[in-house]
Amino acid sequence: MIVTGLSEQPLDVATLVAKIRSDDCGGLVVFEGTTRSPSDGRIVLRLEYEAWEDRAETQLRALAEEAMQRFGARGVLAVHRTGVVPIGETSVVVACATPHRGEAFEATRWLIDTLKGTVAVWKKEVFEDGEAWTNADV
Repeated sequence: MIVTGLSEQPLDVATLVAKIRSDDCGGLVVFEGTTRSPSDGRIVLRLEYEAWEDRAETQLRALAEEAMQRFGARGVLAVHRTGVVPIGETSVVVACATPHRGEAFEATRWLIDTLKGTVAVWKKEVFEDGEAWTNADV
């Protein structure tokens, strides 16, 4: 089972993760990235995400398929927020379900690291004293 996408609405992590659970998987690892403050010593008011939607959705699906092939995952989740994400809310959730825990950890780590470096989603940090785009080179 693959669940991927973009959402302007808050992410219900438990509901999303339930979609990839499987009785034949003893390992299920979830990574939930949340908006935090401070960042690099500056007070963050919020994050704002923009995406090239068609491209990002295609890239998320391709990464999920690759995680299934590389790590033997039976379930993969990769959903990213767009728009304004307040402090404390989930910006991105990825999860992998595999028969054994080792592969679940490896797959989830690979998935979030690869997603953050390659998917066409851009983050603007809005600070008390200004703003800055990060990962603008994706």
